[in-house]
Amino acid sequence: MTDNEKHTIRKLFLKLLMAVGMLVVLDVIYYFTLYPKDRAENCTLLEISERAREGVDIVYLGESSNHTYSDDDTDKRFICEMIDDLLPEHHVGNLAKDACHAGVYYDILNNIPRQSEVKTAIVTVNLRSCSAEWIYSSLETPLRKEQLFMKKIPSFGQRMLLAFKAYPIWTDEQRSALARRGFKRQTFTLPHPFPYHNADEWDRAVGQSGILYNGTYPSYDTIETACHHIKHFATELDATNPRIKDLDKIVRLCKRRGWQPVFHILPENVDQIDSLCGPDLIWLLERNAQWVTDRYEARGVIVVNNLNEVRDCDFRDRDFPTEHYKQTGRLAIAKNVATAISGDSRIR
Repeated sequence: MTDNEKHTIRKLFLKLLMAVGMLVVLDVIYYFTLYPKDRAENCTLLEISERAREGVDIVYLGESSNHTYSDDDTDKRFICEMIDDLLPEHHVGNLAKDACHAGVYYDILNNIPRQSEVKTAIVTVNLRSCSAEWIYSSLETPLRKEQLFMKKIPSFGQRMLLAFKAYPIWTDEQRSALARRGFKRQTFTLPHPFPYHNADEWDRAVGQSGILYNGTYPSYDTIETACHHIKHFATELDATNPRIKDLDKIVRLCKRRGWQPVFHILPENVDQIDSLCGPDLIWLLERNAQWVTDRYEARGVIVVNNLNEVRDCDFRDRDFPTEHYKQTGRLAIAKNVATAISGDSRIR
C-alpha cells in the first residue's frame, strides 16, 4: 500500500469518526432537550411499561376487553383487578391499552425496566387480531407510530423514523384493498366438502345472497354481523401469521428475562357465531384455539383456553364481534387464569 493510499484511508477514517461523533452529540442534545416532549406527545406505551413498578410480580397485557363493562354491571372491576383479587399472594400490574395486539405487547414487555420484580407475564391472545380486518385496521397507524419510540435505538434515530413517517399510513381505499387481499389469503380446509376456500369467498357469498347458512333471510344488519364473523375467524392459523410471529417473539423475550409467560385465549361469542354462521366456522375457531394451545404449551407457556367460556348473554356488543364482556364473563375469565397460575408450580 502506497503512502498516498494510507493517507486517503486515514482521512476517510477521521471523517467517519467525526460523523459518528456528530451523531452522538446530536443524540445527547436531543435526548436532554426535545426528546421528552416528543415522547410525551407521540408515545404512551413507555408509560405503560413503567407501570411494572416495585412490588409488581405479575403483569397483565390486554386491550379493551380488560376494562370494558356493561352499564348494568354492579361489579365494574377490570379483568386484571379480578385476577389480582383472586391471587392475594401476588400483585398484578395493569399493562393494557385499547386496540393493542401481540406486536404491541412485545414492545411493552421489552421496555419493562431491568430492575423490575416481574416474574410472570399474562398475555391476552385475541384470535380476532389475527385477521386481515384487524391487521390493516385504521387503529394500526397510531399504534405503529407509537412503537417507533419503543425501539431499542438512540433517541435521535427514533426522531428520524418519526420525521420520515416510518410507519404505515393508509388511505381508506388502500386499507380496504389490503384487507380484501388479506381475506383471500385467509385460506382454510374443513374435514368435509365445503364450497368456499377462503374468507373472501365465504364473505361475498353470504353478503351478496343475504342468506344465512341455514337458509333463512334475516335483516341486513344480521347479515352484516355474520359477514364480520366470517372475515375475522374464517382462517387456518399457521406460523406465518404476523400475530403468531409476535407471540413467538414474546416467548423468546420471556425466556431471556426469566419470566413465565401465560397466554389466555379470549372468549368469542361462539353462541352467536354458531347461530349466524353455523358449525363450520365454530370448527375453525376451535381448531385455531387448539393449535395455539398446542404450539405454546410445547414451548413452556401456560395456556388458558377461554374460547368457549362466555355465553351470548354476557357479551355487551351485539352488532360487531368484540371481546367486551359483562361482569359474569370477565369473572369467568379471571377465575380460569387465576386457577391456572395458582395451580402451576412454575409460578411462585
